[in-house]
Amino acid sequence: MNTTNGKLYRSSAVSLLVAAGILTVVVAGCGGGGGGGDGTTDTGPTLAITIENGEAAAATVATGLMTMFEIPEGAVGPILEPTADNLPVLQNIGKIPATLAQAPVQGTESCDASGTISLSGNLADPTTLTEGDTVTADFENCDDGDGFVIDGRLALTVAAIQGDVFSDVFLITLNMVLTDLTVTSGGESSSGDGRLTYTLDTLAYPASLTRLSGTELRVVAAGEAVTFRNFDQTLEVDAGIVPTSYAADASGRLHSSVLGGSIDYGTVVTVQASGDDNPPYIGEILLSGADSSEVRIVVVSEEVVRLEIDLEGDGEVDEFIDTTWAALIGELIG
Repeated sequence: MNTTNGKLYRSSAVSLLVAAGILTVVVAGCGGGGGGGDGTTDTGPTLAITIENGEAAAATVATGLMTMFEIPEGAVGPILEPTADNLPVLQNIGKIPATLAQAPVQGTESCDASGTISLSGNLADPTTLTEGDTVTADFENCDDGDGFVIDGRLALTVAAIQGDVFSDVFLITLNMVLTDLTVTSGGESSSGDGRLTYTLDTLAYPASLTRLSGTELRVVAAGEAVTFRNFDQTLEVDAGIVPTSYAADASGRLHSSVLGGSIDYGTVVTVQASGDDNPPYIGEILLSGADSSEVRIVVVSEEVVRLEIDLEGDGEVDEFIDTTWAALIGELIG
């Protein structure tokens, strides 16, 4: 695992954007900001779930949630091993020693392959992070040769901090703002605009909890624009047992440009997985649409995911669809 040259900072930005979540934590860290005029409302879901669109709605929610909690194969991130070495903002601050004595912080460096990253902000103590510290990173087609090119801006404010961030045991809450933050990998791009509150709690190390919450976030990936509103997601990882255990919960509202409407989603049964490379073995998410329509994503086993479509919300399932997790995600991302 490469923790040098601030690459974990960029990997964490990728984790916010690249499609691959609440349910993906087992297969391979946003609110406010953009999304106006996308048809999302605060009065209730606008998309009626039907037998024809039920599987697509489930795929959109699952993939959208993965975009927010993503651990891609081969990528490094602060979720699997939440230690000081993997805390992205510390890595980037440490990259530019010349900026540490400046108030405010300011400096630009070349990325390993091409492009640049510029830092600005204010640190009360340049040797650590303190509540109220601010750091803004401006990426100019930054390519470190690790498969990702990042462009746009990511701004961080330290909202709360406990413990020693240079140890394995700490809690940090960051308010984050994404502005036209675009990640390109393999010829495909994902972009995000919005605000989120990100909390990483390792006070019970080696167990950790990551939480993402906010009021609005817009993500564009694979030709689809998805806006999340009033979302709250948690991911618990216990690396103290073998194999590592994962547990995820989520709730909010999602609007999809492809589906042409909004639906509510919420975890009914916590989604759980065992081991880094295995799909979920248990979990249930309820998607609620207009006119009391519903579809439940039920994780029957690591091999089977069942969709239960209820057109009237009367408790009578009108259509069962058995699929796999990989196939469900493939419905949207190919």
